[in-house]
Amino acid sequence: MKKILLFILFYTFSITINAQCYSELTFGGAHTTAKKADGTLWGWGAASYGNLTSTNVSEPLPIQLGSATDWNSVRNGVANTFAIKNDGTLWGCGTNQYGCLGVNSSAQNFTSFQQITTATNWIKVAPSYFFTIALKSDGTIWAWGQNDEYQLGNSPATPQQLSPIQVGTATDWVEIATGTDRTAFAIKVNGTIWGWGSNPSSIIVAGSSTYTVSTPTQVGTSTDWVKMSVGGQHILAQKQDGTLWSWGGGFGLGVGGSPSVTNIPQQISTDVWKYFCAGGSTSFGIKADGTLWAWGLNTNGQLGDGTSTDRLVPTQIGTDTNWDTVQARNFSTTMATKTDGTVWYWGLNYYGEFGNGSNYGSTYYNTPQQTTGVCVTALSNPEFQKDKMFSMYPNPARDFVTIQYDLGIDNGTVSVYDISGRGINTYKLASSMGELQLDTSSYQSGVYIVVVKDNNTVLQQQKLVVE
Repeated sequence: MKKILLFILFYTFSITINAQCYSELTFGGAHTTAKKADGTLWGWGAASYGNLTSTNVSEPLPIQLGSATDWNSVRNGVANTFAIKNDGTLWGCGTNQYGCLGVNSSAQNFTSFQQITTATNWIKVAPSYFFTIALKSDGTIWAWGQNDEYQLGNSPATPQQLSPIQVGTATDWVEIATGTDRTAFAIKVNGTIWGWGSNPSSIIVAGSSTYTVSTPTQVGTSTDWVKMSVGGQHILAQKQDGTLWSWGGGFGLGVGGSPSVTNIPQQISTDVWKYFCAGGSTSFGIKADGTLWAWGLNTNGQLGDGTSTDRLVPTQIGTDTNWDTVQARNFSTTMATKTDGTVWYWGLNYYGEFGNGSNYGSTYYNTPQQTTGVCVTALSNPEFQKDKMFSMYPNPARDFVTIQYDLGIDNGTVSVYDISGRGINTYKLASSMGELQLDTSSYQSGVYIVVVKDNNTVLQQQKLVVE
């Protein structure tokens, strides 16, 4: 027994040291991008649009995306890739149809990263098929690309927008998401959820006659939403208590098929979910106990449960209890990771989506398949996923300003700079969550920048006006 155990441990250790390990993995449905601890970007899968800085149709093994070493985060569109650097600048490569890269050009493709405006306060980006929205640290949302159904939140509807334009005038947005059917959603600092663009299956407002919604419109009255994932005609959203809810239509609702179409959030279960995502007609989630669940359309075994039976309620995938993350889009492939750092795919591996060196296969894998050549070192929070929260009030301020934060880190700092970039004060946060009150009574009237850092990495930055 001891020899068997030692062999298993040695085999597992050998796989780990021989694999390429990454601190972050992002799946776009046909290609994966990954960030290493050294700040470099890598990727594999479908590459014909330049989304992996390659001119090949397929990249079945990891390749490096450019030579930069200062990437902070990366997100995938269907056929393009967006990444934010440590300095807060936003970059993109791949397809630029309808201007969806936002680089003020009508060129159709870019095989190298292009900077998107000169702004240095981008913190999140949510790309879709042919449009993109992004969030700045000042709480504003910006959008670009196709706008034929008001998915950019601006009127009039237009075929394309080549550079970012602001969505409305609100400055209190904290979370963004896009679907695969010209729909966008966002959450405000007060926990309300809003949608705009295409309105399939009444996903934003009730009524089959309302095909589009031109400006951000609140869904429901709840004030405790924290995260969401948008599919084709349905949305999954999570509340502060970790429960998961859905609305819209199609197979991915997970509430048993009734109601079939609704803009009223329906609770999927009373469980706490630590990770979830919406595909085109599918949904996936990981509960707090580490079990993996799936529901929705399953004609090709895309749910990963070993069958081709559609599931209208969550169905457990296997019996493992160490699942960590799961990502899907409106395609035939899904990626998931475990807490031991292993990476798994199921569905189709035609363009090298699995990253294991093979491609152009026609087999649908209806159970998770491990890719032994890659691993992930940064694991998700064992509790449900909640993005970093940062709010500051009153703003404009006079004698004091209160900062509320929930950052999920223990070594954060808050620094205040004047408009010239001169440091005024730096405060070490006592915990990962709480309040910090700044005395601004001695500040001269003017504009200041408040920057939140984790060591040398900028997490948030926001403008502060002192009267």
